[in-house]
Amino acid sequence: MEYELTVQETSRQKEFSFYNIFWIFVAGGVIGCILETIWCCFVFGEYSSRSSNLFFPISTVWGLGAVLFTLLLKENMESSSGLIFLKGYIMGGMFEFACGFLCEKVLDVTFWDYSALPFSLGRYVNLVFCCFWGLAALCWCRKIYPMIRRILMEKTRKSSRLLTQGFAVFMLLTTLMSGAALLRMSERSQDLPPQNRFEQYLDQHYSDEILQKCFPKMKPADLVVPSDQYLADR
Repeated sequence: MEYELTVQETSRQKEFSFYNIFWIFVAGGVIGCILETIWCCFVFGEYSSRSSNLFFPISTVWGLGAVLFTLLLKENMESSSGLIFLKGYIMGGMFEFACGFLCEKVLDVTFWDYSALPFSLGRYVNLVFCCFWGLAALCWCRKIYPMIRRILMEKTRKSSRLLTQGFAVFMLLTTLMSGAALLRMSERSQDLPPQNRFEQYLDQHYSDEILQKCFPKMKPADLVVPSDQYLADR
């Protein structure tokens, strides 16, 4: 009995190791980025990149959301669909608000704004759109995560871990670079001159125009979109 418990604990530690959590973040972020880009093309009739990284097509919000669902719903993978949907609905709404609030306060920009739509709670939470988080949680628990888990639990060779470490460094550096470029854009909006060579490099290679092309839905945090222009701007 003790041996079986030890095996289960070891398997559980392996399942939620850094190696697995990192690839869950990547898989969730890439899938979310692709699906949201397709959704924008279908609904608004235009291509709009939904990546939050300048160098790799990944949505940090969806990636972190996938990790959140995995960790907080790990005891509910076999629960009823209604319970999973409800937890995803609530957690997704809270998480989306936190991400939007942090972007506004830290980067002084918004990547989405629901305030002009019905059933919205402020700028970053819409009760209707929260249904997508509920459906995402349901799809994640029922279909996507079991498939990803099966792949990850099999790929434990040394080469796989070296790839993980290398790609983790790449993701960290590119995320920091993307954040630095956005922070510098915020400083430029306040007419603050560059203070060092790195900021000069950012001004030269990542101007406001380039960043706006990379993040087409990004707007200044103090810009309020009128309700009659919201869909047009989207």
